[in-house]
Amino acid sequence: MNVREIAKSIIYRTPIISRLMAPSYPYKINPGQLAAMVELIDSTRSSGAAVAEIGVAQGDTSVFLLEHLKSVGDVRELLLFDTFSGFTDESISFEVAKRQKNAQDYDKFRYGDEARFNRNLTHAGYDRFRTIKGDAARFDWSSLGPIGAVLLDIDLYQPTIAILDAIYPHIVPGGGIVVDDCLAESPWDGSLQAYQEFIAKHDLPFTRAGHKGGLIRKA
Repeated sequence: MNVREIAKSIIYRTPIISRLMAPSYPYKINPGQLAAMVELIDSTRSSGAAVAEIGVAQGDTSVFLLEHLKSVGDVRELLLFDTFSGFTDESISFEVAKRQKNAQDYDKFRYGDEARFNRNLTHAGYDRFRTIKGDAARFDWSSLGPIGAVLLDIDLYQPTIAILDAIYPHIVPGGGIVVDDCLAESPWDGSLQAYQEFIAKHDLPFTRAGHKGGLIRKA
């Protein structure tokens, strides 16, 4: 047994520090949501349509998506959108004033740093990605051309509905959007309201992805 394996053996059997090797689920996204994204990515591979994650936090799900693209030989670049400074003041104000939510619930994700995020993904061995810093609700989505698969994890109503309205016209047949946090009675149920309003407007079915996701797909 080499030195590294001996060290691992000691850590694995030592109380408290053994937690360093304890298994845990690393994603904030359900397996069903990840599976839906994989299916959308694979279904649109031949089209060359864009693949995007909107709201990346520390990048665990970004790594999952990058690894899938890499493992199947999909050469598309993963587009990663985030403010890298938490929720916008405008989005929070809407939740508080219009949806009677508590502003303290949204004082999160302010730790982001675009340069560090890029370094972390590069260090992990990935290069086919591009970060786009800013409010994704104000991005010109037509500039991307056709869009194949999108993971939308913005949590709040106002940016979620704005992005859905902007992206949907550019989704290719067979492509779609996985919307996170489509659950009632939580600080994040703005996503659910936006999802329900959008599918009603376009006469689309409520399609659950995993435990808490909603799926929108172009026929």
